[in-house]
Amino acid sequence: MTQNLIHAVIHKLEKESSGPSRIVEAAACLDVSEEPLQALVNQVHDVYSGRESKSYGKFDPNLTPVSAEPHLRGLRDNEAANFLEISKQLMLVLKDKSDGENFSTGGHVLIAESTSSSVRWVVVVILNNKAGTTINERLQVVRAPHLDVDGIRFAGRVNMTSWREGNTERYISFLKGKKNDVSQYFQRFLGCSTVQKDLDDTRNLVKAVKTFASAKNLNETERENLLKEVYRFADERATAKEPLSLAELANRVWSAEPEALKDAFAMADPPISDGFMPKKRGLDGLTRFSAKAAKWKLEFERDAVQDHTIYFDPDNQTITIRNLPAEVVENFRAEFSAHAQEDDSAD
Repeated sequence: MTQNLIHAVIHKLEKESSGPSRIVEAAACLDVSEEPLQALVNQVHDVYSGRESKSYGKFDPNLTPVSAEPHLRGLRDNEAANFLEISKQLMLVLKDKSDGENFSTGGHVLIAESTSSSVRWVVVVILNNKAGTTINERLQVVRAPHLDVDGIRFAGRVNMTSWREGNTERYISFLKGKKNDVSQYFQRFLGCSTVQKDLDDTRNLVKAVKTFASAKNLNETERENLLKEVYRFADERATAKEPLSLAELANRVWSAEPEALKDAFAMADPPISDGFMPKKRGLDGLTRFSAKAAKWKLEFERDAVQDHTIYFDPDNQTITIRNLPAEVVENFRAEFSAHAQEDDSAD
């Protein structure tokens, strides 16, 4: 997403894995008209949006007094707020949470406020350098470290517009990290608690998988096989009452190109919270089809299309049901023959 920068600043958090941290403050905010800065912020948002391992939530009243929330609230509610001073207060909170986590590490902390498609965002991300090389003017290969944006581990983003309007409980997102990761301290820095909507996430997963199948132009067999595999994986997690990892699901059901499915999960609309507990009743769309109109309702197992018991003709906009059970045929005969006789008598 292309961002229109409002404010941006980069501070530094210096910390060894087992010691206290130290803040190196920026003297001023950055010039938001500079193209390299704009490119960096756009890249951060793009990389962040492309991560499937995100959780969604809201500010937690039990955490907010000692978190980023009161400072971001000041930014939200006051157009004349001093962004630099607010960013310094955010750094103090981040230092406090980092000091409480033995294995957390520091880095350059980018804090940026921007708008995109009428939505106001604030993103906080810790960036580290990555070793690299380049060729200098004398055509020699030399070391050239650069910011490792693709490898960000600690990041959070607040939808300031949704927060202000109060139209959702999921206006904060943050990177979850891997198992036994120390990224929970970043969640505590935000003052965010996750909002569990397991049934919604289950249904959003089903929608995302179907959208992915359509985007890939899968044939009927490929599409149904994909839906079955997703159902099998999610149903296993639901039965075991275990959280569902979107990355693990993608690796299992789309092993030839898992990154493509991970991207689809990351960009899903509505979003899917990684690690949700799937609900069996939300998985029906993977195995069953249902539709209704003013005068009828239709529901059947998707296998009925696969074995041609049910045939859909899109050109003629018709559905044909073959091999009706004898009792169904008799019920129809009894019901509608009676109606026909009543109509004839009326004439």
